[in-house]
Amino acid sequence: MELSKLFFGLAVTASFICGAVAMSLFQSTPQQQPQTYQQEFVELQTVEVPDQQATPVINKQVVEINSDSSAAVSKSELEQQVAELKLQIENQQAVIASYRSSAIPPQQIDSHLDELYTLLEEQSRDEAWAYQMETAMSDFLIMADLPVQPQLSVSSCKSSVCQFKLLQPEGSDDLPSHYWRNMTDKMMEQSWWKQFKFTSTTSSDDSLTIIASTQ
Repeated sequence: MELSKLFFGLAVTASFICGAVAMSLFQSTPQQQPQTYQQEFVELQTVEVPDQQATPVINKQVVEINSDSSAAVSKSELEQQVAELKLQIENQQAVIASYRSSAIPPQQIDSHLDELYTLLEEQSRDEAWAYQMETAMSDFLIMADLPVQPQLSVSSCKSSVCQFKLLQPEGSDDLPSHYWRNMTDKMMEQSWWKQFKFTSTTSSDDSLTIIASTQ
């Protein structure tokens, strides 16, 4: 009996010790793992934050650089356009000045026109030159891109003076607006016409009279 009680007491004591040891192990192990995980998580966060903040700063700098480049290009294009406009204005002013310097006063025009009609009556005919001018006018009226081909009623040249009279064709409708002006503009672009130094035109709705001189 005494031995049985002794064994029973030892067994209870051993069970109590094992239970205490197990409880202590169970309580100590889960307390350390969350602390370690939490510490690692905080360290990772502190490392990643600077990289996230640096990205918008870099993007902002790139946008500012692109904006400055666009502004520089636009300014350069505007300066070039202004320079081209100034050059065009200078050229136009030079043309206007040339016209003004070569312009003849109205009274001199009338006097010179009378002289040309006098020459046309009194001047002898240079057959080669006169025929060349009269043929050039006829060919121009045929070849020119005109909505209506006018009728050449008068074609007379001497040695330095020519007179042409154009009429609206019979049976045709009214001539388009600015018809005579457009036709004379095309005529003055012809190489054979550029030898004339003085020209005078008189037009109505259905006719155009031209007198031109190389003198």
